[in-house]
Amino acid sequence: MADAVANVFLETLRNLVVEETKFLLSAGADVQKVKGDLESIHALLMKADRERRDSPTLKSSIRQLKDLAFKAENLLETYDVEVQSKRHGQKSLKEKFQRYICIIGECCSIHEVGNEARDIISALADLTKKLESELDHQGSSSHSKQEAEQQRLLRQTYAHEVEHDFVGMKKDIQLLVSKVKDETRKRRVVKIYGMGGLGKTTLARKVYNHADLQSYARAWVCITQQFQPKAILCKILKELDSSVTKIEDLEIEDLVTKIHSLLEMKRKCLVVMDDIWEDDHWEIIRQAFPVNCDVILTTRSQDIANQQSEPHTLEFLTKDEGWTLLQKVADISPDDTDLKSLEDIGRKIVSKCEGLPLSICVLGGILRNKVHTQWIEVNLNMESLLKHGKGVGIYEKVNQELELSYDALPYYLKPCFLYLACFPEDDIIRTEELYLLWMAEGFISYQDKEANETLRDVAQRYLIELGMRCMVQLHEVDTFTPLTKFVSCGLHDLMHELCSSKAEKEQFLMRIDASKYLTDILLPTRIAISYDPSSNPSIDGLKEVRGLRSIIVLPKHYCSIPTMGFKESMVNFKMSRYLRIFVVEGCKFEGEKLPSKVGELIHLRYLSLWGSNVRELPKCICSLPYLQTLDLRVSDDIKLPNVIWKMKRLKHLFLDNGIEVIGGEKLKLGGLQELETLDKISSETACIADIPTLISLQKMGVEVRDVDVDNMSIVLNNINSQLRESHLSVDSCDFSSEKGREVLNHGMMSPSLVSLDIWSCIMSSSFPYYKPEMCQNLKELRLRDCKVKVDVKDFGKYPMLQHLWLEIVETEETLTCHSNSFPRLEQLRLRNLHDLKVWEAEEGALPKLEFLSIDGCPNLEKLPPPLFE
Repeated sequence: MADAVANVFLETLRNLVVEETKFLLSAGADVQKVKGDLESIHALLMKADRERRDSPTLKSSIRQLKDLAFKAENLLETYDVEVQSKRHGQKSLKEKFQRYICIIGECCSIHEVGNEARDIISALADLTKKLESELDHQGSSSHSKQEAEQQRLLRQTYAHEVEHDFVGMKKDIQLLVSKVKDETRKRRVVKIYGMGGLGKTTLARKVYNHADLQSYARAWVCITQQFQPKAILCKILKELDSSVTKIEDLEIEDLVTKIHSLLEMKRKCLVVMDDIWEDDHWEIIRQAFPVNCDVILTTRSQDIANQQSEPHTLEFLTKDEGWTLLQKVADISPDDTDLKSLEDIGRKIVSKCEGLPLSICVLGGILRNKVHTQWIEVNLNMESLLKHGKGVGIYEKVNQELELSYDALPYYLKPCFLYLACFPEDDIIRTEELYLLWMAEGFISYQDKEANETLRDVAQRYLIELGMRCMVQLHEVDTFTPLTKFVSCGLHDLMHELCSSKAEKEQFLMRIDASKYLTDILLPTRIAISYDPSSNPSIDGLKEVRGLRSIIVLPKHYCSIPTMGFKESMVNFKMSRYLRIFVVEGCKFEGEKLPSKVGELIHLRYLSLWGSNVRELPKCICSLPYLQTLDLRVSDDIKLPNVIWKMKRLKHLFLDNGIEVIGGEKLKLGGLQELETLDKISSETACIADIPTLISLQKMGVEVRDVDVDNMSIVLNNINSQLRESHLSVDSCDFSSEKGREVLNHGMMSPSLVSLDIWSCIMSSSFPYYKPEMCQNLKELRLRDCKVKVDVKDFGKYPMLQHLWLEIVETEETLTCHSNSFPRLEQLRLRNLHDLKVWEAEEGALPKLEFLSIDGCPNLEKLPPPLFE
């Protein structure tokens, strides 16, 4: 449908109007009325989205819904901050007297809030009636039905279509044909999976029409998004046995039985189901196929038939394959006198297509019979040509093909996908940042949270689902962590274009270049500004923009020095007082200070100063009662007021070691009961004793330096059951006492321990010996300049260890790596190990070692042959 983000506004209204107006309205019937209207609207919009309904009336209704949600959210949060907060904490007689004086004013405020809340209830009721009427009218409209049927026919594929311009896939065809012919296979279902326009149907058609399979009983059926099970089963039955009559009179159950019986009698049979979108569609159809029947599915969803099929992932074309395809489609003869000059520009065009056959075919059709100068023009205007497909002929428009993937997204994933438009093209998107932005915007539903899950876990599931649907490209972490599966993600250029155009069209979000004057553009409530750090960037016109909910300023590529100039006068904070997201990364603030007016943004959820030059945080930061994420990983040291402990809703705090607490005290953190991420603090500047009070902590990064055993125990032996990932650095500490050894031994047993760096520490005679379940999730271990003897082969038993650094420690003279030891180790550094003389490795040891550094080991005489042949 036209606007995919209606569920976000419904979630906001559900959480704020239903739950928080109870104390305002004091009327259960009114609250239930709001709840009923919300559920009705949600069901109606879900239906409209599921049936791909679209109309000006629906667009108008969703805009009204958006306005209502924003109005309710702003109203209730403002009331909570300005009125409710004044009711707590009065103790003295003077304070009580002042409190009575305020009551009269508060009564007026409550009355105003109550009236406005009732206006929202009335507007919701009107909106429900309007949506019901619109959907009933559309459902009965013959024009709508004709339009849906036309779209279905346009998507229909046929087995007999001839692929004139075909490149690559020879190995894919050979592999799939061999699988079909292999009658010993247990699983006879193959799923061809990949992004829209990648050639899944082409590959399936080549296999279906292969000479070796012509004797098979065969059927080809195209599913499409408009799933019609009876029509599909009828088509399969007709193709398998043309003599069957009165097929249309049969019920679905009879069709399934007939197809199953027919195929069971045949020894060799193949059915291709092209363009299947939902797992439920396959579940309905699959019962018609006996175990001896080979089935090939093509789909954009990795999850389709996941447990019952062999996945075959289709890859993008190589640059050479792309150029060959472009030559074929553009009808370039090998004898063409301009071939060399055309190839130079043609390869640039292919490179921009990033190996997607459909886009290469579209451009090839445009380039047919064109001269060199016209090829240059096509190269310069690729985005527009791919979007509109002018002159393409039989080839579909690329944007239409990719839009099908967007249309098929579940209701809750559409706003998450559109939000990716705020990142520049070809940008590597940090997943940690993305999850927290989604959460701050309200895209992640509490209703999807399972037991023992956080909203961040739900956000990660949403991203994985987008990846499984080929909407985003996921990049796995280089080193394992219990909390993070993917370190970053990205978008194919064409998918980024779709994402940006959709977000702009639906007035959801707009990303613009910093060089543009903002008021020349009609802006939505979310704006993302990207800039080139090397071009002396600045922002003009932002102060004239009103009603913003999100301001995101991001560099197009990493830069260690802040470059984007940012003055307080650039933003009119009064007109943007309802701001939820304020991301100003890599910015050069005037006077190296964050504008004090940021403290007036009481609705703010997310504040990031990552990579900026802010040297001091104003005390007013504690006046942000709804702040969830605070990122203070600035480019240099930063002074902090000791007020962060007052921000009770804070969930994610990012710091660098270079902090200084104003007033000389250590940073207090006690009382942050909702804090889930603490990355990272040092015992020199923060109160380590506060860590056990952080009862919701999931991820922790701590540096402990020159402290006693009791403080080490707080960090290493934190028994908080919620903690899932900890990164610890211990410097200049003494573990030599009995209690110190006990603390270290107990800490090494923690399943949350992911990285451990022990530097210049006094330890007992030997490092803790390996025990079952010790360091079961430890991925990085560094022992440097420590008075301790280590048995290196013990580290080979750590199941997840990927990086090991040993420097200036005592070792055995002989290091033996037994078979299957160090199963995941990728990097090994051995420095200044004077005791080490012989290194032996059995076959099967260190199977994943990629990097090895040996330095300052003068007595090492023998190296293991398997590693150095």
